[in-house]
Amino acid sequence: MKNQFMIGELATLFQISTDTLRYYDRIDLIKPDIVGVNGYRYYSLRSFFKLSRILFLKDLDIPLEGVKGYMDDKNADKLVKMLHQKQIDLDLKIQSCQNLKTKIQQKLDLLESSQVQNGIVSIKHLPRRYALYMASADFREEHEIKTTLKTYSHYLKFSSWITEGQIYTSVSKEQLAANAFHYFQYIFEIPHVESNALGPLSVLEASDYACMIFIGPYSDIDQHYLALLRWIDKNGYVVSGNSIEKNIVDYDFSDSDDEFVSELQIPITLKNG
Repeated sequence: MKNQFMIGELATLFQISTDTLRYYDRIDLIKPDIVGVNGYRYYSLRSFFKLSRILFLKDLDIPLEGVKGYMDDKNADKLVKMLHQKQIDLDLKIQSCQNLKTKIQQKLDLLESSQVQNGIVSIKHLPRRYALYMASADFREEHEIKTTLKTYSHYLKFSSWITEGQIYTSVSKEQLAANAFHYFQYIFEIPHVESNALGPLSVLEASDYACMIFIGPYSDIDQHYLALLRWIDKNGYVVSGNSIEKNIVDYDFSDSDDEFVSELQIPITLKNG
């Protein structure tokens, strides 16, 4: 037996557990060359090399079922195809990780800049956006929100609620004029919409927006809306459409309402424009 590896020796060399080798034996991926009368398992040098190939493929994150399928019917063409497919999978995974990193950085930038911009009004030119408006925020109408979500669930996975991790609401132009800031609609934006797939989506045309970030309880939103509307009037603008409330940090991100972060966006045009 001196030319054979005991199961423990083989496991130590490859830094895997003996349970892993026993499992590979059970699924017929790699079996011991000899099983002694005492039940000890022994592996040949050939099995050593085979195990190195198995672990190489497994390290490429190829599922064990795929590794076994290949080892049961090996050839160079099949290896090339499998590696090419894995390369494609990795490219997609890398792109996904890059997108995730960008999403994290955007969220960090937004949270960090909010501390500096708290209470400051600025004008932003926002590009055309698409959005789905849902039922108004009345507890008696929660069933309408549920129905809308179910009806347009195919939009939800591409929505700002998922891609940005924040909720948007909107107050109509008419409600803004009446200072009725608590009658709002839930809204989510849909990026990259094909023109022939608009369906129930509303188009938010490119426009200048008077914007203000505020930190603190959402119950204080009236005073921030009023301050922003006064700024709009004082600086020679008029409201040209529905507002967008960007809820950056709310009760699902913080248990303290003193840490809530919101941005008000109100579309504007010059009074004499």
